[in-house]
Amino acid sequence: MNKKIKTLYIKIHILVWVLFLPFCILLITGCSSYSNMKKTTKRIIRDYKAPDEDLKKRVAIAFFENKTTFAGKGLEENLIRDLVETMQASCRDILLLAPDDPDYPDYLVKLPRKASGLIDNFNLAKTGRQFGLNAVVTGALIDITNHKETRGILWFKDIHNYVQVQVMTELYDTQTGAKLLDKSYTRRIEDEDILYDDASYYDSTGQTGEISTHIINDALKSIAADMGEQICDAVVLQPWKGYITSTFAERVVISSGEKVGIAPGDIFEVYDCKGVFKGAEKHQFFIPGLKTGEIKITAVYPDRAEGVRFSGQNIQAGCSIRPKD
Repeated sequence: MNKKIKTLYIKIHILVWVLFLPFCILLITGCSSYSNMKKTTKRIIRDYKAPDEDLKKRVAIAFFENKTTFAGKGLEENLIRDLVETMQASCRDILLLAPDDPDYPDYLVKLPRKASGLIDNFNLAKTGRQFGLNAVVTGALIDITNHKETRGILWFKDIHNYVQVQVMTELYDTQTGAKLLDKSYTRRIEDEDILYDDASYYDSTGQTGEISTHIINDALKSIAADMGEQICDAVVLQPWKGYITSTFAERVVISSGEKVGIAPGDIFEVYDCKGVFKGAEKHQFFIPGLKTGEIKITAVYPDRAEGVRFSGQNIQAGCSIRPKD
């Protein structure tokens, strides 16, 4: 009862901030801070809608493919860096596993794929559970092109150059293997420079030229800002899930630990995750099952925890867990 009262108090407090923060900021700083105010308000609303739990979700960002002709320019690395910065500012209660993390797993460097070349969502989710992940972000740089437009009327016509960048991203849920987000982002930035450098391109007329990489990176930074916000929205609204990785008699091991907020004495409900559904193009998905029992945590380490069966019988490796209310 005390926990529910505390949660209600926190949500009322957040709601008050959502209603009055925009007016306070405008009074103090003026319209120039509207963009920051909007982001802050959105973050508060996201926290207000989040499920009632104290555990942090863990999300991995896989290497992005570069399917454009601009390989070797560090573009995908810059995109991931900007994406990480956005998510760290927008959803601070999410633990990110990024490519520069010393514990970054090899399986995220080269994602599992089917013979068709599509990501093997089932094995991606299955392996993600072993690392205590709640979701995995993937994506690719799809296209970078230069275009010319003639604007104006009569003798006031002028030629404008702009760069168009397209990036797609997918967000996979490790509990089901389904996508929480599947979206393509496009940015067009006008290039006012006559001379280009660094990267070759073919423009819309088939003529060759060059695009400045700083123009491309500006577009990627803008995309990363929107992408990060939407990934945060998708992840925050999902309840926290953990996974049992092994069992021995009455003892169990889970792939989440102290970093996400688990402590000795915590009790978790266990749900069967053995059900599998086969969809289109031979994709497979996990079907969350019924509650099979409860476990109690006895020992906690940074990235794993140990416990014992508290109730129930069918508690096996692969089962998902959720904190007991």
